Amino acid sequence: MGEVRRIGLIADSHGDFERTELAAHTLLVSGAERLIHLGDFCDTLQESSWVTTMQVLKRHRMVTVKGNNDFQVETLLHERRPGQDQAEVELLAYLKSLQTTIVMDGLCFAHSLPYDSLRSFYEPVDDGTTVKAGNIFRQTAHRIIFCGHSHTPVLFRWRNERVTREEIPRDTTILMKDSERYIVVVGAVANNDCALYDREATHYRRIRLD
Repeated sequence: MGEVRRIGLIADSHGDFERTELAAHTLLVSGAERLIHLGDFCDTLQESSWVTTMQVLKRHRMVTVKGNNDFQVETLLHERRPGQDQAEVELLAYLKSLQTTIVMDGLCFAHSLPYDSLRSFYEPVDDGTTVKAGNIFRQTAHRIIFCGHSHTPVLFRWRNERVTREEIPRDTTILMKDSERYIVVVGAVANNDCALYDREATHYRRIRLD
């Protein structure tokens, strides 16, 4: 990815390619130099939108991690063997290429838990408590983790060996201090949420599309 300054964050499209396109446009206009999708661009119940949503991601050259819905669609396509359907062949290859976590320039991007396991797709970081977030802070060295899966935007902050859970108000800019560590649940673009991270200013901003 290189040392890009502004990163646009999108998660949990669940087949809504129109909102995914809108989020991409909004983030690029806001100055994003790279777009990252935090998984679940597919939805197992929205088969007609799988290929179109993938095409939106590819058109914008989004870095993408694999979500639990994406994994389930990959499994389904593998079992039914798309054969001569070129769109499905392309989709299956794309899904197979996705990683569960991506670490770039000191930042970690995941669908949910920042581990390379099936558990990481399904188990939410946010259960209304700070227990899981605290375990992640203790088990990993990442200073900032961005994730999706849970559809409510929430920030977990590690400060002086203590973890706090903070809701992120709409269109709010948060200063991310070098002395602290963070896990940020971006929220679902299917619910009109996306975000912009400015790594130079260390600002994170939740952006509403409505």
